[in-house]
Amino acid sequence: MFFKGKTRATPERAGMDRVIADMIERTQATIQFEADGTIVTANENFLSLMGYQLNEIVGKKHSMFVDPKFAASGDYAQFWTALRSGRTMTDQYPRLTKDGSVVWIQATYAAVPGPDGQTEKVIKVATDVTERRRALQEVAAGLQALSEGDLRQRVVIRNAEDIGVIAKAYNRSMEQLEKAVNTVKNVSFAVTQTASEISQSSTDLSHRTESQAATLEQTAAALEQLTSTVRAAAEGAHKVEEIVGNTQSVAVQSERVVSDAISAMSAIESSSEKIAKIITVIDDIAFQTNLLALNAGVEAARAGDAGRGFAVVAAEVRALAQRSAIAAGEIKDLISESKENVGTGVDLVGRSGEELKRIVDAVGTISGHISEIAVGASEQSTTLVEISAGVSQLDQVTQQNAAMVEQTTAATQILSNDASQLSQEVQVFKTRPDIGAETKTSASSNSVSKKSPRVSGSAARTAGNAAIKAEAVRWEDF
Repeated sequence: MFFKGKTRATPERAGMDRVIADMIERTQATIQFEADGTIVTANENFLSLMGYQLNEIVGKKHSMFVDPKFAASGDYAQFWTALRSGRTMTDQYPRLTKDGSVVWIQATYAAVPGPDGQTEKVIKVATDVTERRRALQEVAAGLQALSEGDLRQRVVIRNAEDIGVIAKAYNRSMEQLEKAVNTVKNVSFAVTQTASEISQSSTDLSHRTESQAATLEQTAAALEQLTSTVRAAAEGAHKVEEIVGNTQSVAVQSERVVSDAISAMSAIESSSEKIAKIITVIDDIAFQTNLLALNAGVEAARAGDAGRGFAVVAAEVRALAQRSAIAAGEIKDLISESKENVGTGVDLVGRSGEELKRIVDAVGTISGHISEIAVGASEQSTTLVEISAGVSQLDQVTQQNAAMVEQTTAATQILSNDASQLSQEVQVFKTRPDIGAETKTSASSNSVSKKSPRVSGSAARTAGNAAIKAEAVRWEDF
């Protein structure tokens, strides 16, 4: 059937050709065409595959087996032009059966030249690859669904062993990928929740740290002011200590003066007593003089005229003695009064001395307390300076902590945004509920997603579609 035009074949070669032709006739679908595409004959395998009887196709054109649109295209015309020029065409082609269904064949179109070298016939040897093609299409559909994020697609395992291996590998891959995506969904949801909680905690900590920093700053200012006040109080206490010391010295000197005054008053009292004694003697003398004058007068009276002058003298002496006695009495009274006044003065000066002594003791006690207060104020001033330095250092550290907390808050916000974006990206994948727990989406509609150089889901789908279309073009019929 295939080798009628080869008249010069040796008997051995002719026998081999018949064996090959018989093998092809039994195992392959074959059909012969004129150079213009007119059907000459076809074997039973081809007729069974396409659903025709031989008389239904002989004399008709090859275009009856292809899509009418393609048959009218320039590509189809170029296909037959290439065959007529002697080219051999091998590929997988879709063909229309009698009932309008599509079968795929792995076919080789070979030109058979005539005696003049021009193409006389075209022979096609084909194998039905519809099952393999459908299996590949199912795998392609699964990959297309995968590119769109649908992990629920599974491929039916068909009889073709090589395609079955691919289908099994695809199904296993989808199972593992679906489990992994479900795990990622759950983890991304947990990460989103945790990042949100960390972000909220960091925000709260930032607010508390800022408040603490402000409080420490105010405390540092108050401590600085208090340190200045205590320092001024310590200086004032030292000055008061000096004044009290001077006052104590003056009080001690006053005590000495009062003691000297008491001594002087005591001496005056002693002198007054002595004077009183002298006045008593003078009074006694005046009394005796008065008696003597009285006796002299008596004697002068007895003397008569001779004693008259003496009586006058005696009277004068008596008068003087009386005046002396009166004066001595008055002096005695004055001295007694002065003695009483001096006694009162001595008593008052003594009491003043005692009060001054108490004052001196009190001033000494006050001086001791003021000295302790001054020492305490100095120590407080030193301690407050150290506290102020510590608070200033703490304020500086708190400010640094506040800055670090702000950075941490910004980082956790970025983490939260990235986690939300991850959750959104993972939600693109569609998985079966029975593979894992349903994943909840916590991404907020007003979340600000962090810009990143990752490929978006739509870009991945576009790339996948382009790859599928390119594969479809490669398998397109000519």
